Amino acid sequence: MKKIILGLLVIFLFIFMYMSLVGDENKSSLTPNLISKIKYLETDSVAEGTFRDYGQEAKSVFEKLSNQKDVVTKKDFWKKKFFEESSQRNIDFVLDDGKKIKFKVLFFSVKPYFDEAYVQRIGDDSIYHLNKEDATDIATQFANR
Repeated sequence: MKKIILGLLVIFLFIFMYMSLVGDENKSSLTPNLISKIKYLETDSVAEGTFRDYGQEAKSVFEKLSNQKDVVTKKDFWKKKFFEESSQRNIDFVLDDGKKIKFKVLFFSVKPYFDEAYVQRIGDDSIYHLNKEDATDIATQFANR
């Protein structure tokens, strides 16, 4: 019995070491020159399809999402997600080499939080506050699409 428990413990230890060393492929650092490599962005649309945005508009959205510094607690995130009027959108940025950088954006449209948003990059545990101006720009860009 002790050998079985010890064996399971060793297996879990190796799995944990592997996961921490390999990590998530989406966790690469966001460098300034990464903006120039963005080919387009993809997001789910209101019309049950996929919306794509190319060129400078996609780069502008990426820059707004990736430059946020105000960290939000998970408690605040879940509190607003469940108790306030909100909508979530997944935004994938496709690079020249085909790799994707994914974000989840939670928009709020209840006063006094009108058009503010929380941003989380897939592969990163941190959640950031997106200011009203940037949230409004992004929300209106995707409105009715």
